[in-house]
Amino acid sequence: MAADMNLPMLFSQYGTDERCRIVLGKLRWSDGPKCLRCGEANVAAISTRAGMLRCRACQYQFSVTVGTIFNDSHLPLTKWFLATYLMVESKKSMSANQLKRTLDVSYKTAWYLCHRIRAAMHDLNPALLDGIVEVDETYVGGKKRGIGSGNYRDYKTAVIGAVKRGGGVRLKVIDKANKKTLRVCGRCSNARFLARTIKSPRSTWTSTSTSRHSASTTGAIRTCSGTRCSNC
Repeated sequence: MAADMNLPMLFSQYGTDERCRIVLGKLRWSDGPKCLRCGEANVAAISTRAGMLRCRACQYQFSVTVGTIFNDSHLPLTKWFLATYLMVESKKSMSANQLKRTLDVSYKTAWYLCHRIRAAMHDLNPALLDGIVEVDETYVGGKKRGIGSGNYRDYKTAVIGAVKRGGGVRLKVIDKANKKTLRVCGRCSNARFLARTIKSPRSTWTSTSTSRHSASTTGAIRTCSGTRCSNC
């Protein structure tokens, strides 16, 4: 989808399942459809089944959605495209309940959509953050009855975040937000957190310098050693 896409354009360009299949086919096969089993380009459309293709070489039947998040779904592709647009364009994403009301689907379907789309948006090989990267931790979760605000760490999920100044963001769920976990995850190559991090001198990041980590007056500044930790 174009970067400047809006709802009227979305409905105009992808208003039918056929249009959605065409654009998916162009994205998947730039040189025309090929068999997903043998790789042969000698394929033909099955006239009695919309969107289905058959390989003349191995007789394998497939569609453009096989192996994608749209596979094995009875939901129209138009709703898939709309759900993807809404989740990407929403500043704070979109909850399953909100998606349920907007698309007029069941909560189970909306929940399924959210999880599949979020999984597809996950970058398997994110680029390392470089330059100056600020790292902090927070706790995510709702309120729990009968528990004071001072005990929130017992029932909320700890999340560590790294933000490059003027660049990207990396987030990771951690078991505990203690000094050991934060320092190790902050330089872990698997979590893709780059080792130049600046944090407040009062934070759990502040420590004495080592051979791999140097300190400054602004807080703890670290440089990534490429070490992988057991927490990731």
